[in-house]
Amino acid sequence: MHELLLAVFKNLEQENIQYCLMRDAERLDEFSKGGEVDLLVQASQLPQLHTVLAGLGFVSLPSWGHAPHHTFVAYSQASDTWLKLDFISEVTYGSPIPTLRTNLASVCLATRRPDGPTFILTPECELITMLLHCVLDKGKFAPKRAERLQALSHQVTDGPLLSAWLKTYWSSTMTWPQLADLLAAGSWDVLLAARKQVKQTLQNRDRLGIFVRYARDRVLRKANVWMNARRPSSLTVALLAPDGGGKSTLVTGLQDSFYFPVQAIYMGLYQKGSRTLLHSKLPGLGFVSRLGIQWTRYLTARAHQTRRRLVIFDRYTYDSLLPSRQRLSPLKRARRWLLAHSCPAPDLVIMLDVPGEMLYARKGEHSAELLEQQRQNYLKLKPHLPQMVVVNATQDADAVRREVIALIWRGYLAKQAGIQTSQAMSAAQAQPQVTMVS
Repeated sequence: MHELLLAVFKNLEQENIQYCLMRDAERLDEFSKGGEVDLLVQASQLPQLHTVLAGLGFVSLPSWGHAPHHTFVAYSQASDTWLKLDFISEVTYGSPIPTLRTNLASVCLATRRPDGPTFILTPECELITMLLHCVLDKGKFAPKRAERLQALSHQVTDGPLLSAWLKTYWSSTMTWPQLADLLAAGSWDVLLAARKQVKQTLQNRDRLGIFVRYARDRVLRKANVWMNARRPSSLTVALLAPDGGGKSTLVTGLQDSFYFPVQAIYMGLYQKGSRTLLHSKLPGLGFVSRLGIQWTRYLTARAHQTRRRLVIFDRYTYDSLLPSRQRLSPLKRARRWLLAHSCPAPDLVIMLDVPGEMLYARKGEHSAELLEQQRQNYLKLKPHLPQMVVVNATQDADAVRREVIALIWRGYLAKQAGIQTSQAMSAAQAQPQVTMVS
């Protein structure tokens, strides 16, 4: 089982939070590589749930228009996997907007039963909730769901209870013996044909509430399209390293594996070929033009941030803080200082640390001595950049990517908690691994 999932179960039990799995209890081992787990939680304990999961490294995803769903995501550096938890505080149905309420949540939690490290539904609760889920939400019985329903039908011990629920949530004529026969025969088409009738039965219980919830959630979901509010506020991350440090490889790895979309923006000051004839003929115009280019790139990054995309800066204006090979006049030193501070500081600065000899072996450009000096110059920036973290980039590219993702994810957690990223990074360096169990 996924180590993060085990930690979640243990911590929820320690904090006496009433929860249970909604489905897939028999398939928990399949989540060793990550995935999405559906759970039910007591509504009054949602604030406590947020606190516990944040302590385990889970970021809460905003849920505009998706009530009663509460979604959390975490990254495991050890297994390089993402785990998504979808908690519901109420058992509702309907697609695309779940407006059809039931009173099953309280019964499910009151009768939950322990199963290894977690809690699961009774066969009766799992059968009725899965049946309604397949008919009303999915409009089909996937092979695994069909097989599970048939297995559950043999575990039912309280037929009268299921008959009462079927009368309330299905139709006044359906009984448990009839449903058991349909399940045994695999009459899935017959059950799906009752979808309209089942929906009507639930609608008759709360027509005004259904209309209000539908209108509200539809407006909120439209807002999501414009604001991408289903993602948390994003970060800006600057990557610093001498030539051959592995920035390009890392950016590609992040774009391929990070949970949210990643946008890379080059922010280097001295890109080859960027100087024009006009710049060289008019004193001061090159400096102004360079400021304009940097701000255009920075504003582009801000535009991507409004779309909740993680922004990765390849280099940053901090390159102007590095010592020059030539003696600089006071005016040029002032210009370099202005360039270095021309754009707001990124949330996180990551320096990929590789010795000069290894840098030379990777690319064969410059000399090992010069590259080592560049490395030392970057390392000297750390006391001046509190949000800077040095990553050992002599590791293989996959290990570097994992470590950087873990650092960025801590930044997301810090932002969610309202903590300065620099404070979170100091804590990360003191304790590199996320605490799994409190």
